[in-house]
Amino acid sequence: MSLHTSTHPSRRHKPVIAFLTDFWTNIDDRIREGKRPGGTASVWRIWEECQNEGFEVHVFVVAKLPDDWPKQTTALGGVVFHWIREPLLGLTQRLQKLGLQGIFTPHWPLRQAAMAWRLLTCGVRPNILYMMRRSFLLVGLAASCLLRAKRVVRLYGTWIYHLWFTQRKWRPRLKEIGGLAELCLPADLLIMTNDGTSGEKAARWVGVDMRKFRFWLNGTDKAMHVAEFDAAGFKKKLGMTPNDPMLMTLGRLADWKRQDRLIDAMPAIVKEYPAAKLFLVGGGPMRDALEQRARSTGVGESVVFVGAVGHDQIREYLNACDVYAQAFDVSNLSNTLIEALTAGCCIVTRDVGSTTELVTDGQNAVVLRPGEADEYAEAILRLLRNPDERQRLARAAYEYAMKHFQTWEERMAMEVRELRNLLPKCKASSKQPTHS
Repeated sequence: MSLHTSTHPSRRHKPVIAFLTDFWTNIDDRIREGKRPGGTASVWRIWEECQNEGFEVHVFVVAKLPDDWPKQTTALGGVVFHWIREPLLGLTQRLQKLGLQGIFTPHWPLRQAAMAWRLLTCGVRPNILYMMRRSFLLVGLAASCLLRAKRVVRLYGTWIYHLWFTQRKWRPRLKEIGGLAELCLPADLLIMTNDGTSGEKAARWVGVDMRKFRFWLNGTDKAMHVAEFDAAGFKKKLGMTPNDPMLMTLGRLADWKRQDRLIDAMPAIVKEYPAAKLFLVGGGPMRDALEQRARSTGVGESVVFVGAVGHDQIREYLNACDVYAQAFDVSNLSNTLIEALTAGCCIVTRDVGSTTELVTDGQNAVVLRPGEADEYAEAILRLLRNPDERQRLARAAYEYAMKHFQTWEERMAMEVRELRNLLPKCKASSKQPTHS
């Protein structure tokens, strides 16, 4: 059995991998703007790593596009992007506002058809079809049979265990029915992020072949910590003095990430520290509601909505803040927590979503049980009163990260090895993954 290869002379004999996905906030939009991607690093880093390690890489993405946007562009050092215009965009946005997108999706067959048509008519003949999230699982399954390609399903956590064993409400279960499909459909390799949503338990529950299942923690940028960072200078840029308490949280503004808990903690904090500010770094659908909540609780001037920013700016916020707080309902073992540990932050978080796999209360973080607004206020105030304790926890967080976390390069090399193992051994490229 021979490898499918590109007809382009410079790409002959390379294994071909095609990624099927819909849009990613702060990733494909930044790529179209000619910027370095932000957002979920494991998404775009695997595109880069496959490109660097000898694959011919194609990304098929459905997105909101300008009318004059080309069907194909190249970015990230040679990754080919096949752009597909989002059908019925206005209807999709209205359904999202009504909270009905997971139940009523009339645009779904049009999106599937658009993806299938582009994939089958563009001339790319992949050895591996890599389906990111559930968006195009059925298209990928059908196309892999037609093209005789290996199937990889990539999931970034799952709600299945939470909905079936914790929440147990039928309406959310119906909205998340696709989550069962993404675990049950046949795949040659199923990769899931260990983000605290008990994905391994969910996979065993639905009967996934665990020989084909990989459950991995994300990597991290170990340069996130900046020694001797000029926190005073950065605070000055933000309109603060060096002694003003700077609190922050990082993540998409979504209902289950519960930034409202931190906003509700602010009245008690500013009562003792009037100059304290909470910075919410990240964008998302809950921004308007959270801004209104800050105003209604009387802390509108003390809560700053930064929006989505680039990686370098995130590093600055993490290195400058006095306390990093995270208050998710689930998925608390997230990349944001990993980054905060790596940056050497003083962390306050909740004991949910396998948080204690990474942090231990009193050792490298403050872990609240269960962690509501009043508990956050009390814990943050205690830390603000005790700079030595903040420094101790921050130092322990950094030391833990350096000892236990993989770099992104190490994490991506693991995945590339798994992808290469799917290829016929006698025909695969001889180039081996490199390690940093």
